Amino acid sequence: MSETGTASLPAGSGLASRPGLHPVHVVLLGLAVLTLFRLWYCNWVELVPDEGYYWIWSKHLAASYRDKGPGIAWAIALGTWVFGDTVFGIRVVGVLLSAGTAWQLFRLARRLYDDRTALWCLGVALVMPLFAVGAILMTIDSLSVFFWAWALNLFWSGLDSGKMRHWVVLGLAIGLGFLAKFTNGVQLVSIALFLLWSKSHRHYLFSRQSVAMVVAFGICSLPILVWNLETGWVHAQALHSRSGAEGAFMLRPLELLRFLGEHAGVVSPLLIIGIAVAAVGLARNQSADVRVRFLLCQFVPLYALFTFFSLNHAGKPNWPAPALVAGIPLFVVFWRDLTARRPRWRWAVYITLGLALLITLVLHLAAVFPILPQRVNPMRRAQGWPSFAEHVQQARRQTGIELLLGDHYAQASMMRFYLPDHPITYMPKAPYGSSQFTLWPGYDLKPGTQALYVTDNMGPLPRKLQEEFGESRLLDDFWSVYRGRTSIRFRIYLLTHH
Repeated sequence: MSETGTASLPAGSGLASRPGLHPVHVVLLGLAVLTLFRLWYCNWVELVPDEGYYWIWSKHLAASYRDKGPGIAWAIALGTWVFGDTVFGIRVVGVLLSAGTAWQLFRLARRLYDDRTALWCLGVALVMPLFAVGAILMTIDSLSVFFWAWALNLFWSGLDSGKMRHWVVLGLAIGLGFLAKFTNGVQLVSIALFLLWSKSHRHYLFSRQSVAMVVAFGICSLPILVWNLETGWVHAQALHSRSGAEGAFMLRPLELLRFLGEHAGVVSPLLIIGIAVAAVGLARNQSADVRVRFLLCQFVPLYALFTFFSLNHAGKPNWPAPALVAGIPLFVVFWRDLTARRPRWRWAVYITLGLALLITLVLHLAAVFPILPQRVNPMRRAQGWPSFAEHVQQARRQTGIELLLGDHYAQASMMRFYLPDHPITYMPKAPYGSSQFTLWPGYDLKPGTQALYVTDNMGPLPRKLQEEFGESRLLDDFWSVYRGRTSIRFRIYLLTHH
C-alpha cells in the first residue's frame, strides 16, 4: 500500500508492549467475555417497540418491507428459529454482530496504524453509548454497522492487493448492509470519492474490480428491486416521508440543532465534539496521508448527507452510526498525536472518555433498575410492556373479543409479543403503503364486529375510527408499571361496528 504521508503516533506503555501478551489474543478473549455478558444481560431488558415490530416482520418473511430492507427480519427469524419467540431469540444475532463489529474495527485500526491505536479504538467503541447500548438491542444498526465495518476492511484489502475476490466480496458486504439499511448504499459514494481523491488508487475507479464490486452489490440488492416492482415502489414513498421533504425544502435551524443535540446525546456530547475536531484537524494537517483520506471518505459523506436533510427536518440520531466506524480511528489518531505533543490535553481526553463511560453505565443500570426520573429516562420505551399486556389480556378475558387494534405499531407489536398466545394484531385501516401493516391482510368488518383499541393518545378517538365502527366505550385507563413505577399511560376502548 503506497502512502503519501505518515501519521505521527506517540509511543507509550500498554498491553501491546508486554512480552507474551499479544493484543489480538487479549481482544478476542475480552470480546468473548463481553459477549457472554451481553447475551446474559439482554434477557433482563424488555423489548423496545422497534424490536417487536421487526419480530412481526419475521413472521411474514418477504423480499423487503415498507420501512427497511429484509435483513432485520431474516436475522430475527434465524434467532427465533433456534431459540424461540423470546427476548433472547430476537436479540441473539444482534449481540453476536456487535462482537463482529468490534473485531472489524480493531482489525481495521491495526492494519492502518498499529496495535496500540487499535486497542484505543476498541476502548472508545466500548464506552460509546450508541454502540454499547445498541449492542444488546436488535435493530437495523446491528447489521448496518457490522457490514459497513467489514466492507472497510475489504476495501483496504482490495486496494492493497487488487485481487478480484476482495472487490467482489466488498460489493456483497455493502449489498448485505443495504438489505438492512439503505444508508449503506452511501458507502459506494464514499469509495468513489476516495478513488477520486487518491491519485495512486485512481486507476481502480473504472476498473474491472470496481465494476465487479458494483455488479455484486446489484445482485445482492435484487430482493429489494423485485419487491418494489411488485408493490409499486413503496420504498420511494417511505424514504420521501422519512426525509421530511414531502413539501418544499425549507431552512429550519432549530431542526438542525435538534438533530445535532440528539446525536450528541447518543454518542456522548464531548466525544462527538472530539471526533468532529479530529476530522477537521486531520483534514487540515494530514490530508496527504492516504489512511486519513481513506477514513475521511468513509466518515464525512454520511454526516454531510444527514446534516443537510436536518436543515429541513431533523433526522434520527442513530442514522449516521455507520460513519462512526471511521470516526473512531480519526479521533484516536488525532488526540494521541496531540496529547503526545501537548500533554495537558490528556485530561480533556480522559474526561471525554470518562463521561461516555458514565453515560453508558447509567443507561445499562437504568434499563433494569429505576434509577432515573421517568421524564428523563431514555430507556423508558423498554419498560412496562408486560404490565401493559396484562391489562390488555384482562380486557380480552372480560369481553371475549379477539380483534386487537393498536393506534401505532408500538402498541400493535408489543401486544402481539407480550400476550401469552401471540395473537395477530392490527392497526386501524390506512392508505396503502403508509405502514407495513397496510401491506398485510387487514381485518374484516361485519355488522356486530367488535374490537379492542389500545392507544397512548389521551385525546378523542380518531374521527376515521369513529366513523368506521360507529360506537365506542372506554374500558380501561391505566399506566404501565415497571418495578413499582409508572411508565406510560394507555387507554383501551371497546369498538362496535353497526
